[in-house]
Amino acid sequence: MKKTFFVMLVAVIIIAACQSKTKTSSNDADAIRSIEDQWVAANKAKDINKAVSFFASDAVVIEPNKPIKIGIEAIKKSWELWFSDTTFLHNSLIGTTDNIEVSASGDLGYARGTNHYSIKTPNGTVEYVDNFIDIFKKIDGEWKCIESIWNSDKPKEGQ
Repeated sequence: MKKTFFVMLVAVIIIAACQSKTKTSSNDADAIRSIEDQWVAANKAKDINKAVSFFASDAVVIEPNKPIKIGIEAIKKSWELWFSDTTFLHNSLIGTTDNIEVSASGDLGYARGTNHYSIKTPNGTVEYVDNFIDIFKKIDGEWKCIESIWNSDKPKEGQ
């Protein structure tokens, strides 16, 4: 009887521990999804300070056909140029996060998805779809993007 009770007690503790892990991972995934949503809103509004606030200080950004950017200042300069680009219709940006995974330790995670947007070209407005992966690390209890990379299935017009 004592052995059965002990086995059942251990089983209950294990189940409770697993449920608590799942809840934490779910909360973390929700937090990352919220960041991705806020990021799209900041990019649409061309809010440079909000947009770069989601990056870690030593973050790395890999944009298509551009040099790698390392650190907030390099990323900010690049995005200032992007926000000033009048051919990119920022208000057309729609971001969709397709998948979020968080490590079992709860300190690393990533988001994968697509961005839909329009660009003005000499031949008219063209729709594009980019694929992205953002890697997040929990720093001082807050999720920060440490790596961001994106590409497209097709070249931009004129390239």
